[in-house]
Amino acid sequence: DKYSHRLNYALRGGALVHENGLTLGQPFGETVALIKAPGAAGVGVNSQTGVRTDWRGYTVVPYASPYRKNILTLDTTTMPDDVDLELATQTVVPTRGAVVRANYATSVGNRVLMTVRQENGQPLPFGAMVSVPGAASSEQAFIVGDGGQVYLTGLESNGVLNVKWGSGTQDRCQIHYALPSAKELTGIIVAQAQCR
Repeated sequence: DKYSHRLNYALRGGALVHENGLTLGQPFGETVALIKAPGAAGVGVNSQTGVRTDWRGYTVVPYASPYRKNILTLDTTTMPDDVDLELATQTVVPTRGAVVRANYATSVGNRVLMTVRQENGQPLPFGAMVSVPGAASSEQAFIVGDGGQVYLTGLESNGVLNVKWGSGTQDRCQIHYALPSAKELTGIIVAQAQCR
């Protein structure tokens, strides 16, 4: 009949409901791994064709091997410019039929190579510790290298950083910064600052 049309649709995949919401993925096996990398959208998983994190940073590795070490490595070449990982690899050992979670610590914000000078014009001392006040992870500190240079991740466009290199009050200062908008091709902002 020339007035009728037939249209068929088929969808295949899996849906995993977990404490942080719903994550869609490829068809699942009986044992799966849930990857949680907050803020790391669109990141691939090595050795897993077509598996990428969703807009929140979650994905499901559909076929995990039970009772064996499963090494899950995020493909850092697919990371957004404003996201850094503490570690790109996690190892999980699921039981048969389990859903195991692999948590990745992410740092979302600007990546900055900052050269910092003290009020007297001297660079910050080698080994000085730079931290973000009130940061969620109190363990996140950055170490100053030669010439007062420090590589920082997860920074807002402007803010304050605390610096400490000894136990006395004269061995600490604060950096009030406003980042330039221009980034290098690597996605890293190069900036200068003074510590007061």
